[in-house]
This record gives sequence, structure tokens and C-alpha cells, in this order.
Amino acid sequence: MSDKLKFYVLTFLSVLCSFVNANENIALLDSANIAYSKAEYNKAARLYDSIIKSGLEAPEIYFNMGNAYYKSNNIALAILNYERALKLNPGNEDFNFNLKLANQRIEDKIDAAPQLFLTQWKNSIVDLMTEKFWSKLCILLVIASLLLFALFITTQHRGLKQSGFFGGSILIILSVTIFFVARHKYYLTINGTEAIITSPSITVTGSPNEKGTKLFILHEGTKVNITQQDSSWVEIKIANGNTGWIKSYQLERI
Repeated sequence: MSDKLKFYVLTFLSVLCSFVNANENIALLDSANIAYSKAEYNKAARLYDSIIKSGLEAPEIYFNMGNAYYKSNNIALAILNYERALKLNPGNEDFNFNLKLANQRIEDKIDAAPQLFLTQWKNSIVDLMTEKFWSKLCILLVIASLLLFALFITTQHRGLKQSGFFGGSILIILSVTIFFVARHKYYLTINGTEAIITSPSITVTGSPNEKGTKLFILHEGTKVNITQQDSSWVEIKIANGNTGWIKSYQLERI
């Protein structure tokens, strides 16, 4: 078989596999929705999870899976999937509303440690959109600034020349700012330090071993940050700033 023919065969097989997988995912989605409508929430959650594991990630699927877990009283997994939905689509009102409802049902009510105003302001901006949105916005601003600088260079009109220079300068500064926002959001998304406690009740210790000093107890559904890992143990930090060690299987990363 020639290299050219092999290329066409592989391309055809790739397209065929994509088509088959798409059809399978559509069938799974239909089955999951039907199961949910029949109040078969555990079955619906399993089917939504199968779609995600097949490689099709979408905020709506995580949201539907969260609803299925919520209806079956698995609050920890409901919160986990609402958080994952918001990670892909920050600011969605339905996702936020259901997450707040689920958080009202967890046992641990932890007051967040006070933060500097600038830190809160920075985090609120970063969390507004996904890293893809910030990256696209950065590219658009760079293009717009280049067009304005081109106007500054080519035009003889004094007013347009000033507008091109100052407008281009402002947009290039803004694009640099957005670049750092996009990079920070990408870092947060890739590293995935946020997690949800999925075990019913856990004892947080002062060191990564069973004999460590017992510090405090957490319950399922509580959101934590992973600060480091040591073999099968992870160090976590909760909203009030307290830290400690738990087994890695006792939580799920968002």
C-alpha cells in the first residue's frame, strides 16, 4: 500500500471513528436524560459520567450530572460537578444558584480568612471568564492596537494621528494586562489545586501519616485547596487558612 493510500485510509478511519463516537455520545446523552426524567438519578449520573470519560467535556453535562447527584442526595459529587461546570463556564447563573443550594446542605460552615481588597478584586476578575476567553480577548486587543498604530503611521490628519497613537498605546497596555490574566487563569486551570472532600468524614492530621497529630475534622462537600502532595497523602488548606494532611482518595480535584 502506498503512503498516499495509507494517508487516505487513516483519514477515513479517523473520521469514521469520530462519527461513531459522536453517535454513541448522543445515544448516551439521550439515555441519561430519559433516566433523569424517570427519576432514575443514579443511572443518569453514571451515563453522564460515561460521556465525560469518553472525552466529551461540556459544562452542561457536568451541570446535569451535578443535578442527578443532588437529586440522589450525593451532595459531595453534586458540588464537585457544579464546580467543574463553573470552571468551564464561569459566571453562569444557573450553575452558581445550584451550587449555593448544594453548599447549604454541607455540614462544615467555614468562614473565609480575610483577604486584601486588591487580592479579592484580582480573583473576581480572573474568575469572570475562562482562559480561552481571556486569550482571545488579548489577541483581539493586540490586533486592534496594531491597526491604530498603522493609522498613526499612515495618516496625515493630526486628529486621527493622535487618536491612533494614544488609542494604540492604551490597547497595547490593556492587552498586556489581559495576557497576564489569561496566563494566571490557565495556570489555575491546569494545576487544579481546588478539590472537594468526598469521604463522609475525615480527620485532618498535622503530618502525612496515620500517627500525626489530629487537628480537625472535615465532612463531605467541603471545598479545599491542595498545597502539596507526599505519596498517598495531600496537604490541604481550607477557607479559614488552616492546613493539614489527608489521604488523597478522600477528595476529588475539581
